[in-house]
Amino acid sequence: MTRDEREALSQRICHFYLDSSNRSVKTTVNYFTKQNIPPRTIYYVLNKYFKYGTTKDRRRTGRPLKLTTEHIQNLVKSVNNRCGLSQRKMARRFQVHQSTISRNLRRRTAVVIRKRRKAPKMDNKEQENRARKNWKIISPVVERGNNVCGNRYFYSTDPSSAPPNIKFQGKKKFEPKVIIWMACSSKGISDIYVHRSKQAIDQHTYLKECINKRLLAFIERYHKDGNYLFWPDLANAHYAKVVQTRLNEKNVLYVRRQDNPPNVPQARPIEYIWAQLERKIYENNWEAKNVNTLIRRIRQKVKELDRIALQTMIRGTPMKRRAMRRNGLYSVC
Repeated sequence: MTRDEREALSQRICHFYLDSSNRSVKTTVNYFTKQNIPPRTIYYVLNKYFKYGTTKDRRRTGRPLKLTTEHIQNLVKSVNNRCGLSQRKMARRFQVHQSTISRNLRRRTAVVIRKRRKAPKMDNKEQENRARKNWKIISPVVERGNNVCGNRYFYSTDPSSAPPNIKFQGKKKFEPKVIIWMACSSKGISDIYVHRSKQAIDQHTYLKECINKRLLAFIERYHKDGNYLFWPDLANAHYAKVVQTRLNEKNVLYVRRQDNPPNVPQARPIEYIWAQLERKIYENNWEAKNVNTLIRRIRQKVKELDRIALQTMIRGTPMKRRAMRRNGLYSVC
């Protein structure tokens, strides 16, 4: 029965009750029962008329909204003209699922997620003013985590009102490098070494700061039993003669260069650690004004890494290697 048919039947029943039955419920029920209408339906129509005074279908309340209008307004204020946001964190704030945040932003607001455009990064204010005057290119001087997915997009109801540092991703032609070294195993994590340089680390610095000061102390603390295998990557400094000589002197078991597989980040847990660390450093679109600020941020965020989760992941590395040997390089993620 359609809605129109249902309303027409309700009108017939109520009109008969008012005009022909002298307002007798029993007479009305008997009359329409003879027309093969269930008594339950007749009672339901009459009860609704007594309660609401109408025969038309009333609007259903439906499923209650998880986010009220006030919540939506607060949500728009917190995301408008901002980047580096996480919908999962917003969901925890409003105590709903991430899909609820995404759905409400699409359907109930004018907020649109837009990709940030790339622009050259200025070294100083004078260069920025010159660019503003001559080429109309405005970009702030900051160090950003451009590789972090959340920093590639921004939320805005009106992109013309978004400030330049939100709409644009500043990028230098030659970015200054900060190199991080850390040893980790299923038993713990070593102290980190942060090296500032525009080029790769050299063999003497690697030997002094990484091997002698940190790796040997890490092995002495956690792996006196010799049940370990040091797995460096294929950087030239890692397999320099002075480095290999020092490792052999201390009887450090390490993967030889000819046995070290190239281009298999899915098998190396350290790559996952770097990705987690980068996300933590640049979360909420954090910006480093200079290298010293970045180094302090790195040291702070390393302490916040989930040690138990990382150690569990490293413990599962042998199983990944066996799966790759059986099923191919891309059988693990």
